[in-house]
Amino acid sequence: MKKLLLPLMMGATLVGCAATEEVTLACTFPDAAQTQAPGWVCDEPVAGFALTGVGYAKQSPAGIGFMKEVAANDGRVKMAQAFRTRVAATFRQSVVASGGNGDETTNTLVETAARNVTEQALSGARILQSRTSPSGALYVLVGMSEADYERTMKEALKASQDRDSELWQRFKEDESTKLLEAMLQSTRQL
Repeated sequence: MKKLLLPLMMGATLVGCAATEEVTLACTFPDAAQTQAPGWVCDEPVAGFALTGVGYAKQSPAGIGFMKEVAANDGRVKMAQAFRTRVAATFRQSVVASGGNGDETTNTLVETAARNVTEQALSGARILQSRTSPSGALYVLVGMSEADYERTMKEALKASQDRDSELWQRFKEDESTKLLEAMLQSTRQL
């Protein structure tokens, strides 16, 4: 009996020591660092969605509806900033690849086209999830599914051809269609 009791006590002591180690949480709420949060709060990718953004709203006496609207808008803004940068880079790469130069006029046209594509493409964004932190703040995940992203990107790039005709006319007519397809293909990988 004594032989069995001693190893059990030693094992319990080791388990007790291990339990007192500080555990580092993978993702916490920014306003409540001791509380674990869903991975998307820390900008982890969300399967099945081509584009996502996390929005935030402080607790407000105006209510949860108001907070959700503020957080969703914040998420869309963050999503738009990242997306616009990527789309502009894609436009620039496509212009250079097709033999265009990076003069000031081209850069202005690229920025305008990127803004127009972003505005239209983000129209398919919707609230996917929301969580309230222990401090009462609201976090919202806004995103677009792969199918919505594909559909709106095609529409946005074709609309850009109409609105930003000067940019597109810098390329030969037959090259313009190839450029459009190349840009659509490269934005799928954003």
